[in-house]
Amino acid sequence: MNINQMMQQAQKMQKEVQKKLDEFEQKEFEFDYKNGSVVVNMSGNGKITKLVVNQALVDPEDKITMEEMIAEAINQAYDSIQEDRDAIQQSAVPKGGLPGMGF
Repeated sequence: MNINQMMQQAQKMQKEVQKKLDEFEQKEFEFDYKNGSVVVNMSGNGKITKLVVNQALVDPEDKITMEEMIAEAINQAYDSIQEDRDAIQQSAVPKGGLPGMGF
């Protein structure tokens, strides 16, 4: 394979990955934290589109616990989306790397 073919292949893979990432960013994901205690809807670009807190959590005497659960639910949702995004980006590099490129 010559250098021009490798460059064309790399550009093609880059375009494919960018298309997948663009589609991913438009997608909406729902995350259920602790059996409905907190439900977070988040788009692939990390924006929260909806947040639902179970009414049973609303205790004026224990605001801190509710805030901690909401923060944890959002963080887990975000981490999950990042893992999916990383998998899409890693799919650009074939197993064994690109021939002659050392990666």
